[in-house]
Amino acid sequence: MTSTSTELRPEPTGPGTGSIRQLVLFATASLLVFGYLALSLFYTLPTNALSSRHSKGVRPVLNILTPENWAFFTRNPEGEQIGIYSYGADGSVHNLLNTPQGSPANLFGLSRTQRAQGPEIGFFSANATQHWSDCAGYLDDCLRDAKAKPALKVKNTSPVPTVCGEAYLTREKTVPWSFRNQVSYDRRVEHVAHLDIRCR
Repeated sequence: MTSTSTELRPEPTGPGTGSIRQLVLFATASLLVFGYLALSLFYTLPTNALSSRHSKGVRPVLNILTPENWAFFTRNPEGEQIGIYSYGADGSVHNLLNTPQGSPANLFGLSRTQRAQGPEIGFFSANATQHWSDCAGYLDDCLRDAKAKPALKVKNTSPVPTVCGEAYLTREKTVPWSFRNQVSYDRRVEHVAHLDIRCR
């Protein structure tokens, strides 16, 4: 008497079944993410034939959820900026900022000294909190007035010091682009601090 038994065999799967499933999942997720970004970018563009800035549909929602504009990536160029200058014996003013980054002095962007200067000047600004003087004139006039006041002594603790000796820290605003042809200067100093910076 012979007995027959049925063996349960696993369902055959090809060697690439798992890989195909992962590939489909990745493609679907990428399509959703990039589709959403493309849609949000389209709706932040100026008014066009397909969409108006004053529409009440998808545009307001996407502008809140994904604010793709320059303010999202960088600070306002018309906002307050910190500057630092030296005042020569002959009355000449020298900017002590190591900018622009792409200049030959910065090895056309290869030198990182200019990047290190930001925290250094931020340290000076934090120390000068109680020593700012109001100024509403041109840069030369502000520095001349500040020179007559006693300098605040600050120790430069930066590992790569770029500013030493007598210097003038300023808080200034760039002239708005729409008024650039109406004035002879490109920035206006609002506050100034006279510093005596001691390096190690």
